[in-house]
Amino acid sequence: MIDISSHSIFEKNKSSLKETSKDDADKRNIKYMTHSEFEVIDFDGVKNDYIKGLKLGDTPKSNDVLCIINNELYFIEFKNGNMKKEIHKVKRKIFDSLLIFTDIISKGISHTRKDLNYILVYNKDYRPNPTKKLDKDEVQESKELDKFISLINKHGRLEPDPFELSKQFKNLYFKKVYTYTAEEFEEKFVNEIEE
Repeated sequence: MIDISSHSIFEKNKSSLKETSKDDADKRNIKYMTHSEFEVIDFDGVKNDYIKGLKLGDTPKSNDVLCIINNELYFIEFKNGNMKKEIHKVKRKIFDSLLIFTDIISKGISHTRKDLNYILVYNKDYRPNPTKKLDKDEVQESKELDKFISLINKHGRLEPDPFELSKQFKNLYFKKVYTYTAEEFEEKFVNEIEE
C-alpha cells in the first residue's frame, strides 16, 4: 500500500466529499454532486501547492479527490457537464494527476497499478440540448434504456464503462476503474463508507 500520511502536502489539503464535488461554474446556481461530509484530500489543492513557484505557462489539470477507503486509494473526478465534450479533459486530468501523485510519493506507475483506483462521477441528467439531432454514432438517451443496461450489468456483475475509461486505464495505471452517475455513486460508494 502506498503511504500518503507521511506527505504534508496531502495533510494540509483535507476537505469533504461535498466540497470537492462542488460545481460553481454558475455562481448563482452552485451545485453539489454529493452531500457527504466524509473527509478526503482535495487534489486540486494538492496540485496548486505542487506547482507553486514552478513558473508554468500552462497549469496542469487535476482530479478532484484523493482518498483512502478500507486501505484502498481512490482518485475521484466529479463532472457536471456534457461528457461527450468533457471526456478529453477527464483523460488529461488523469494523466496530470498521476504524474503529480507519483512525483510526490516518489513511486512509479507500477505502484499505482496495484494500489490506486479511479472513479468518475458524472451527472446523467445534464443535457445541454436535448432536442439536437444525434450524430450517427450516438444512441438516444432514455430512462428505460438506462434501466435495461443497469439490469444487465447487475445480473452479469459487470461495471458499466460508458466512456471506455476502464478499457483504457485499468491494469495499466489503476487497479480498478469505475464510472458512476451521481445516484450510483451515492448508492455504491458513499453509502458504503458512511455505514
